[in-house]
Amino acid sequence: MPGTMFTPLRAQIDRHYQRIGLAILAMAFVLLLTSIGLQSARAETSRREGLPQAGFTSDVTMLVDPTRNLRLDDVLSQSNQAKFAHLADNGLNLGYTTRAGWLKFVIRSDISQSVLLSLTPNFVDLIDVYIATDRPGLRSDDFKHLEMGDHRPLPTDFFSSLANVVPLALKAGETTLVYIRAAGVNNALTLTAELYPQTDHTFRTTVSGLAFGSWFGGMTVLLMIQTVILYFDRRTSYLLLALQTLVAMINYLGTLGLSRVFLFADGGTGNDIFSAGTTWLGLTAGAAATASVLEMASDAPWMNRLFRLIAAIGVVGIICAWAGVNITFAPIGNAASVLAATLAAIQGLRSANNGGAGTRLRAGAYVILWLGVFATFTQRTGVISLPNWVAQTYAVSCLIQTVLLTGAIGFRLRAAETLNRSMQNELLVAAKAAEHQANVLVMERTAELRQAKQTAEEALRAELASQEQQVRFMEVLGHQYRTPLAAIRSYVDAIAVSLGKKDKANLHRLERVRMGVARLVEVLEVNVARSRLQGPSVQPTPEKVSISELVLATAARGRDLLQRDIRVEFEAGIEKVEIFADADMMGLAILNLLENASKFSFGNDAEIELKCVRAGPDIVLSVSDRGIGIPPADLDTILTRFTRGSNVAGVPGTGMGLSLVSRIAGAHRGSVAIDSVLNVGTTVRITIPMDQPA
Repeated sequence: MPGTMFTPLRAQIDRHYQRIGLAILAMAFVLLLTSIGLQSARAETSRREGLPQAGFTSDVTMLVDPTRNLRLDDVLSQSNQAKFAHLADNGLNLGYTTRAGWLKFVIRSDISQSVLLSLTPNFVDLIDVYIATDRPGLRSDDFKHLEMGDHRPLPTDFFSSLANVVPLALKAGETTLVYIRAAGVNNALTLTAELYPQTDHTFRTTVSGLAFGSWFGGMTVLLMIQTVILYFDRRTSYLLLALQTLVAMINYLGTLGLSRVFLFADGGTGNDIFSAGTTWLGLTAGAAATASVLEMASDAPWMNRLFRLIAAIGVVGIICAWAGVNITFAPIGNAASVLAATLAAIQGLRSANNGGAGTRLRAGAYVILWLGVFATFTQRTGVISLPNWVAQTYAVSCLIQTVLLTGAIGFRLRAAETLNRSMQNELLVAAKAAEHQANVLVMERTAELRQAKQTAEEALRAELASQEQQVRFMEVLGHQYRTPLAAIRSYVDAIAVSLGKKDKANLHRLERVRMGVARLVEVLEVNVARSRLQGPSVQPTPEKVSISELVLATAARGRDLLQRDIRVEFEAGIEKVEIFADADMMGLAILNLLENASKFSFGNDAEIELKCVRAGPDIVLSVSDRGIGIPPADLDTILTRFTRGSNVAGVPGTGMGLSLVSRIAGAHRGSVAIDSVLNVGTTVRITIPMDQPA
């Protein structure tokens, strides 16, 4: 019962988290795309216009060293100089290989100035940069030598962060030579070298930080949303999806070079193990999450078994990364990754129309991920010569995929909530229809009796007879309802026992049926109690009653009956106070006030407050709502039987509730007071003495 009491609140929190989270994510994604656009535009401008305007030009060529044994003196030989081939994009991309690569920059400047040579990514295993002014007969001793790469400590004599940035001092009319040797040990060999004016460094660093920060910020928001969803709906697929998002973020600490800066600044093989290990951990987590999210166990059992094998391959990859043989394993892992992405896209498209918008979003997510995986691994493996920025397409596709999958979860939760609300509405409509029918029968009978009687004595006798019939009718009606409702509850309990604890979805539905049955019984009990008090049994049977227990018990009945949140407030020290009262009659009076507050409030979310305070020798119970209020002209007569406010014509009711409250208060030597403001709310106070009547 307590768990179901907070279900509407949980649904509200879930919807708010989704709306706020997706809004923040949208802003982060816009910032990411904007920063990428700015960076691309600035790079294109520098390529087409910036270099000539900055007063220098450069020519880039490349030499591949299959033996990894060439040194600078060897490269400077005439025979090897002839082997350098022209490059169009300043990039070296040999994939997972044991070969080494050399880049040669020939830079000519019209003016004396400082420029920067940026080498990305910063986690290439071994990089050696040689700088000298061109002249005849150059030897290796004439070059300034800089060492970098993640197998060495971060340099201290030039800029180093997410990129290794080497400052170059160009002199007017002279030619500067820069040789760059790059080699991999346990990771892919891809290196982009770019020259740009020193004045552009702040802009580039800012844009890169904005792009990376937007990506991590968006993924963090998505992870928070997934965690909140998992808290309220603990499905295995939601847990695995959150784990996949977390692993992707950890993996990109290495892919974007952050682990090189923050974790492995002293160099060594640690960053290789971290980058490769998290990549294959991502393969394992992604395969498990994909199989669960796409429901392969039931929809495609053979594919589910294949994804288990792919997850196991990821575990083998982690072991290979730790053992230092990642280059040997990488082709197998890459093939498994591309295969997993391809099969996930196919299965997503196959099941795209199985569940409405949610499954279509799911299909789009895996198609986009496939595009990112294919482009990234094509660039990393060097099958086709692609610029280094293509390797970041997986990051963008991963972010978009996570957005779409989180949205698909939102659609599924909304569908479940709609079904739940529909079931509640059906039960509520049935209960209201029964109550309305009973009220119609009572009013029709009363009208017939009034027309048939001519004198006051005959009218009084007829009314008493009608009230006795009403009590009997409600008792018979209650008895007739209780028997089938008890049978329904028994069968529901039997079904629940047969289902077992693992079938949480059907157990949840049965719990909803139990709630509906309990609410129907509560409606019958309340109406039977009302009908009895309208009849001859109007004398209270007072006894010592704990005021706090009475109020709390009635508030709980009100929550079950009205399906509304009721805030209870006690004055300090009043919890131990006892009064002489008929607990059933007082509970019914409070319940009537709560029902009126719910009926005339602005919407289901409007606050209802039940307060209990002491006023001298009396106890004051008040019920406040935020609703339509009572017109001032009606306040003097509103406690009269069959009298209603002039502004409630469209709201069902008989006008007997407040008069019944007034009669119960009078029977306890108390009184009723009403404060109301139109379109603001109403407060009804019941004042009763605490002492025992003489």
